[in-house]
Amino acid sequence: MRIRPADVTDADAVFTLLGQAAEGGADRPVFERNYEQLIAAATYDDTDFLVADRDGEVVGYVLAARALSLHSGGPVSQLLELVVDTAHRGQGIGGLLVDAVIQRARTAGAVEVSVAVRAARGYYERRGFITSAACLTLPLT
Repeated sequence: MRIRPADVTDADAVFTLLGQAAEGGADRPVFERNYEQLIAAATYDDTDFLVADRDGEVVGYVLAARALSLHSGGPVSQLLELVVDTAHRGQGIGGLLVDAVIQRARTAGAVEVSVAVRAARGYYERRGFITSAACLTLPLT
């Protein structure tokens, strides 16, 4: 298993994974536009867009972004998306992806990694994450 930065050739595999995670699926034209922007953003130090590559097959991805926080006293890495192919779950792939984000956050000088969770709270708590705030969302579209 290799954890590596996502690239343009991974788009179809990432779209398929996103479809497994997104309720009602994902819109391909919107995905294409956003995917290209993420690949460009990942060339900078504030975005981690990584895939789990098993013998040339993308079986998971993680997306995280860092921003400077006055409240936290330094950069905070926010884990935005973590998806592992349903056929490959329970094999530690998600943990490898989360560990890669944590390592990249440490290397970048981040003071914490946060994640807004819906159904996977126990997964993150077992990895050492603690409850610190509620996440509220205001849909703009």
